[in-house]
This record gives sequence, structure tokens and C-alpha cells, in this order.
Amino acid sequence: ISPVTLYFGVKFYASDPCRLLEEITKYQFVLQLKQDILQGRLPLTDELAAELFALSLQAELGDFDPRKHHEHYVSEFRFLPEQTPHLEKKVEQIHKTLV
Repeated sequence: ISPVTLYFGVKFYASDPCRLLEEITKYQFVLQLKQDILQGRLPLTDELAAELFALSLQAELGDFDPRKHHEHYVSEFRFLPEQTPHLEKKVEQIHKTLV
């Protein structure tokens, strides 16, 4: 028997994600959003993309720490299909302000 991979997908986004009650549902919702953004199915302005990317880093890495987060650490993460060094610099600047 070969292994089977299941994918959970959101067809309709909740109008108010704050009303999602289960932590696993919130987590799956965020994963779906990240995948839709990365695959270009959910277009964003540059400003919104930078802010969401920084918040995603904050959730994954915690507060910015110059001892742990070296120069260009943002480029290790893929958030947009067309990710530029300019956007990554903006994301790093925003991430430094999130505490």
C-alpha cells in the first residue's frame, strides 16, 4: 500500500476569522492563506504583503533578535511568488518593530 497525502483547503474565507473557535482551524486557515499568497491566487499590495510577511515571521521566529537574526534572514523564507530584496528589507524593518 502506498502512502496517501491529504490536503485541507479552504474554499471560502471566513468574513471574520476572529470568530474561528478551534486553534487547529485557525492554524489551517493561516496555512491556506499563506499557500494562496505564495501561489499567487491571492493578490496583495506591496504594503500589505510586507506587513503580513513580517507578522508571519513574528509568529514563526518571535521578536527580532540581532544575535539570532543575521543579515538577509528574511530571504530564507518564501512568502510571495515574486519576492524581491526590496520587499525583504521592508519586511525586516517591520519585523524589528513587532514586540
